[in-house]
Amino acid sequence: MTLKIAGIWCKSKSDFDKHTRSVEYDVIISHSDIYNRLLKSDPNNIEPSDVIISLYIQRLFANLPEKFKDNDLINIAFLFKNLNRETVLNFKEFIGSSFNADLDLIIIDRCDYPKRGVLSLFDSVKFIDND
Repeated sequence: MTLKIAGIWCKSKSDFDKHTRSVEYDVIISHSDIYNRLLKSDPNNIEPSDVIISLYIQRLFANLPEKFKDNDLINIAFLFKNLNRETVLNFKEFIGSSFNADLDLIIIDRCDYPKRGVLSLFDSVKFIDND
């Protein structure tokens, strides 16, 4: 099973939603959606920590082989909350430990590009300007 991950970096959740409606993805993973889902499910309305959200994301990926057992290729949209070298390296290490994966980056309507050395970590980089 191979994952084709489109890492998306954009200004707003609405830009992410607009993009994911225009492209066919098997799985859409958004930090803010997970945050909201966990917040609503907590009886005390306690905000979930980044660690809890990360564990939830790890569980989503761990369940992919069972959920998509008949698929050779799974297309995933993944919204990056932070786009820095450490985040990308950790994400690639996590994904690479369990899957054969291509990791592309789609930058939507951003002028503040990541710091030096981040873009080269991706298999390809695409810029989208919706203006």
